[in-house]
Amino acid sequence: MKIIIVEDEKSIRNGLVKMLPKLDPEYEVVGSAKDGLEGYQQILAEQPDLVIMDIEMPEMDGLTMLEKLRETGFTGKAVVLTAYSDFSYAKRAIELGIENYLLKPIKIDELKKTLGAVSASLKQEAGTRKIQEKLLSLEQIFRSALLAELTVDEELEAYAENTYGLNSHGTFGILMAYLSDYYDGYYEPAERFLEPYLNTGSEYSVCMLTTVRHRSIVVIFYNMKDPEKIRSWCEKLVVPSAYSNLEHPPIFGWTVCQGLTELASGFEKLEEARMWKLCFPEGRLMTEEELSAARTVPLKYSLDLESQLKQAVVKRDREAYDRILEQTIAYCVEEPHHPDEIREAWARLVVAMITVSDSMGRVTDNISMRHIVGELSQAISWQRIRELMQSVYDEITGTQEQPESVSLLVKRALSMIETYYNQGITLEELAERLCVTDEYLSMLIKKETGMSFTETVRKMRIERIKELLLHSGLKLNQIAEMVGYSDPKYMSKVFKEEVGMLPAQFRKQNH
Repeated sequence: MKIIIVEDEKSIRNGLVKMLPKLDPEYEVVGSAKDGLEGYQQILAEQPDLVIMDIEMPEMDGLTMLEKLRETGFTGKAVVLTAYSDFSYAKRAIELGIENYLLKPIKIDELKKTLGAVSASLKQEAGTRKIQEKLLSLEQIFRSALLAELTVDEELEAYAENTYGLNSHGTFGILMAYLSDYYDGYYEPAERFLEPYLNTGSEYSVCMLTTVRHRSIVVIFYNMKDPEKIRSWCEKLVVPSAYSNLEHPPIFGWTVCQGLTELASGFEKLEEARMWKLCFPEGRLMTEEELSAARTVPLKYSLDLESQLKQAVVKRDREAYDRILEQTIAYCVEEPHHPDEIREAWARLVVAMITVSDSMGRVTDNISMRHIVGELSQAISWQRIRELMQSVYDEITGTQEQPESVSLLVKRALSMIETYYNQGITLEELAERLCVTDEYLSMLIKKETGMSFTETVRKMRIERIKELLLHSGLKLNQIAEMVGYSDPKYMSKVFKEEVGMLPAQFRKQNH
């Protein structure tokens, strides 16, 4: 504990300087002053943990000194020395956050007791501050746990229990709503849809997170009386309703974990489970039990459907191509097949389409086609497969010229993003303006900048938010509107994910 003594009586001042380290080696006297003015300068420079000060001093009295220090942001403790048993300064002293006062002449026992109490208070505050710096909210606790970035110790357990009623060793349910490529455009309606279902009641408590990195909304249930009842409720009510009411419903997954430290592995299981979505009907809740019970049969590649698709491409018959595409999808879902086999089959179809393109004398963009094959290898919904196969048709039969310079194309794209990011421009709109496919443009931006389109937009927004926070007095809702976020709450979430603190904290810390 760093201590500064401000006392005009030399004998008392020097006596305390010598005495305090003897009382406890942790008591470090880093300065002493004979009046408030000198003490003010020393305290500003040293920022001690504790100031022991007289009240009546020349130049500047102790309370005035402390008042001026508080105005600078000084938060250290203070103990007052006074010769008066009738402490007439009590009200003002309380307002300035003085811990205690000692009567002169100072009694050793009272001094030891007072310093011990100050030391204990500082240690407690330091522990609390450590936790709060790392875990600012319940949301942050769960987010850190999901990403395996959380260390559960006794301090955390006590903090979570006392602050949020959260048992770190309890049972947790995770409902993942994966939005895939539709995340940016549909996370808001998905959140609005889910919120009415998630009101905390006597049966459970809940925390909902959005995670840009994983393109998902994650709902964590805790203090659950009956996890199976909640799973059944999600399966029979929430999921079917989402498929009925949302234009692009999420892929839903559910798992149960024991303890905060198991949330990361549970979330990882859900990430893996979503890859099986192609094998199950729409509107199903993906669970470990369902996956373990799944029985698949080998997928027989249909050369007949491949031939029909190729003929439709040769004839440039889009209507026939789309019809046969749906027949091919229906063929794949007639029986349960391993998702890897399904995706491999569609990649094989793309290769067949490239062969057709060569026979037509049409040179396809190899980079673009490789990108489509790569996307098919990760596709987890039939809607995404439809979109990719339609891109194949457009690539082969289209008449648009390839851009004369890839680098120039990316420069133009970045310039347009910078101009329109606050208006909610989408990748599709950008690609249309640049006369290329959105898949092709997405791949080029990632290749040349190292960031996806979404990451690029987010970075520009974050930098603009920082600028407005530091150089304007605008409120968060005004800033959100200016940078293209319709919801200030979501803007704060994204900002915290990227910067590590909330916008208000960033503004306060950098002013």
